Amino acid sequence: MSSANKRKGTRFESAVRNWLLDRRSKAWRPAQTGHKDEGDVHLDNMVALQCKDATQQRYSQWVDDANDQAVNAGLPYGAVVHKKRGRSVGESLVVMDLDTFHSMQRRLRVAEDFLWASNARTAYEATIAEIEGADA
Repeated sequence: MSSANKRKGTRFESAVRNWLLDRRSKAWRPAQTGHKDEGDVHLDNMVALQCKDATQQRYSQWVDDANDQAVNAGLPYGAVVHKKRGRSVGESLVVMDLDTFHSMQRRLRVAEDFLWASNARTAYEATIAEIEGADA
């Protein structure tokens, strides 16, 4: 790695991936091919995360980049994870545009509506309680 900023960024990308893995998410750092950026971390085959350990906030540019990276990766959503100085990885900010947020929320609502109408509701609620308990 050529620079201190590159090393800092790679450390944060790995920290984000590890934080997600510790919480039983499917998260990995895709190989960077140099052709089209596909994001720093992929989450659950749904979200391309652009990880930023930077002092200056350039959310508009970063969100645009994250959305482009999601398209390049063939994932439905892009988001930015911005490290907060002096805070844990879990306290980082996640930033996305309202269109992306609404699309994710709508997808979750539809999925839960299907579960409520099926025999899977009890198992779903137990799994959510278990996950939320593990994250506490």
